[in-house]
Amino acid sequence: MRRKKSKRQKVMPVLPNIFTTGNLSFGLLSILTSLQIMSGISGGASPEWLYKKFWWAGAFIVISFFFDTLDGKLARIINHESSFGISYDSLSDLVSFGVAPGVLLYVWTLMDAGKLGLMAVIVYVICAALRLARFNVQSADVERFNFTGLPSPMAAGLMVSPLMLLSALNVQPDERVMWFYLVAAPVIGLLMVSNVRYSKQPTFRLGGPFNALVVAAIIIAAIITNPEIMFIFLVYLYAVSGLLYYLYKQLRKESKVSEEAHSQENG
Repeated sequence: MRRKKSKRQKVMPVLPNIFTTGNLSFGLLSILTSLQIMSGISGGASPEWLYKKFWWAGAFIVISFFFDTLDGKLARIINHESSFGISYDSLSDLVSFGVAPGVLLYVWTLMDAGKLGLMAVIVYVICAALRLARFNVQSADVERFNFTGLPSPMAAGLMVSPLMLLSALNVQPDERVMWFYLVAAPVIGLLMVSNVRYSKQPTFRLGGPFNALVVAAIIIAAIITNPEIMFIFLVYLYAVSGLLYYLYKQLRKESKVSEEAHSQENG
């Protein structure tokens, strides 16, 4: 029994890092797929091949997101959150949710914008690095229950979800898509390093377990039948809802301060 317990104690702390390695591996697969696309474009590859490769380059980032979710949850379940694990996770996130989306979007459309496209990608990746560095410092206290700034996996989702939808529909990006990302990439980057608070576990009042089960069944069916549309809906809903709630709290705070100042003047 002691020997089995000793083996378990040795193996369990490694499991979260295995999932983190999966996160990093699929991020690298996305980057390598983007490089394949570059060589395919110069080699005159068919549009169907390019659409498929673009979709998979985005899908690898989505798979990285699930590995990233699992490693954190597993570390908390077995009560083994280490400084090494946090640092390794952030380094992997920088590759999967910072560099990989930047490279993919640059190859897909921002390369056509020249220096502006390059600048947009650089701003996004730098903001992702700053976001993750700040999380490493604040994870034990300030960001224990809520994120400060948009989490990098969600930022990557905002970047790649339109790409996956258009690739699934075999639609080539035009100038409108290019200008959208010229604006969106820096804005998403700045949202990552902002002070907007995002919940780690969003909760919804659904009126009981049965209603929650019905809603879950509808969401699962929608994801199975329309994965790209649901992906866009969920990541943009998370980003916008957090931003709107932050603005609402700021307005309430300003209103409260003005009311207190007004009452003091009257008093």
